Amino acid sequence: MGGGWLANRAAARWGLYAQSWLVLAMKSVGLPLSFLFYVSSDPWIGVPLYWLSVVLISSYLGPSFALIQGLAPLRLRALWAAVTLLVLNLVGLGLGPTLIGVISDALKPSLGDAEALRWALLTFAAATPCALFHYWRAGVCLKRQAA
Repeated sequence: MGGGWLANRAAARWGLYAQSWLVLAMKSVGLPLSFLFYVSSDPWIGVPLYWLSVVLISSYLGPSFALIQGLAPLRLRALWAAVTLLVLNLVGLGLGPTLIGVISDALKPSLGDAEALRWALLTFAAATPCALFHYWRAGVCLKRQAA
């Protein structure tokens, strides 16, 4: 969406490391919004929260691929992009929904259908700080490399 455009502007102004930290900032703002969406019971509050959280949390794609393509040696760019897409699809589209379903099924007897799914989604959202740490760390390493 606008993540790639913002990341390009940040990198031009401060350096390549700013792309990573911009993703960190956008995902850090989006994470509490997603938690609020998962616990919201009012659709008039939940839908705008969902929209904002999706915009902010999914902003990593453009800057991440720009970093990968910018850091990869010329002859390895396609390979690095392919490996990244493979991991994103295996984990994000394969393992993620399956594990959310398993967790939801395990919680269903004690919480019921809707609450079990809510807590399964919250459990997975709680893993986001691990990604945030890695984006911060990538920014630190890129800043050191530039200096």
